[in-house]
Amino acid sequence: MRIRTSVVTLVASLLLWSAPALAQQRHVVDLAVMHQAVADQAATDQQNREVVINVLHRAEVQDLADRLGLNVTRAENAVPTLSSVELARLASSAHMADVQLAGGDRIVISVTTLLLIVILVVLLTR
Repeated sequence: MRIRTSVVTLVASLLLWSAPALAQQRHVVDLAVMHQAVADQAATDQQNREVVINVLHRAEVQDLADRLGLNVTRAENAVPTLSSVELARLASSAHMADVQLAGGDRIVISVTTLLLIVILVVLLTR
């Protein structure tokens, strides 16, 4: 019985001694670097949201959405719910549409804008 008590005491003391040592291990990634990466991703997401919202506010896009019977307000409300990957993909299309709308390329505008609206509708209905 005395050996059993000694073994239990030894194991308990080893566990208590190793816990602080494990807690002091260095992280693989520096905490400041991780915070900066999160802040950078948040800033990128915000820029992407603004690009998509700006295109949705364009008169040409709203006119096309009205002709197709789509609700632009609903699409705008869905933009904040998109993941970073979805937002980046949509912002890329929105940026192309915005450039084409500014240049006056009417044929490509309709296709790109339609693609943008279809993507938003698909995201809204999922």
